[in-house]
Amino acid sequence: MIGVRASILVPDGLLVGSIVNTGSETLITVSSSRQTASCPGCGRHSARIHSRYLRSVADLPAGGRPVGLRLSARRFYCAEATCPRRVFAERFDGIGTWARRPRRLEQIVLHLGLALGGRPAAALAQRLRLGVSNDTLLRTIRRGTKPDMAPPRVVGIDDWAWRRNFRYGTMFPRSMSQ
Repeated sequence: MIGVRASILVPDGLLVGSIVNTGSETLITVSSSRQTASCPGCGRHSARIHSRYLRSVADLPAGGRPVGLRLSARRFYCAEATCPRRVFAERFDGIGTWARRPRRLEQIVLHLGLALGGRPAAALAQRLRLGVSNDTLLRTIRRGTKPDMAPPRVVGIDDWAWRRNFRYGTMFPRSMSQ
């Protein structure tokens, strides 16, 4: 059997504890490689651990099998006396605060949804072993596509008829000069 480096299977900044192949998926237990964590409230680093808990995160498939990450996350005491947060959870690079998918998988899901839409993208995602539904794809599209434009200050509207009492048209110009 050919060995695979575990570092290519997990996001950066995480250490692999164990890899278990179940019948249906590969479970990788990981923990943070950092000794301290930064408080999201005040930004001060802390090394005092309050507790630990497990987070389940779906990751990219490997070898045609779904991969699940089990993150051993830690809660820390905040060392700053004036900080309103007494206890905070550590943040992981490449994985959102409450995310169930790392950003690299989220980007693939977003591009699948943009390219194919709901049901066709869900069918392809199922064949790729990504494990997302058509509703999840559509939610990802809504969350991931935000317009970068400023709201318009002036809107111009023009109506006309191509043929009297039969066909009408309305035009909304993109920009108008004042």
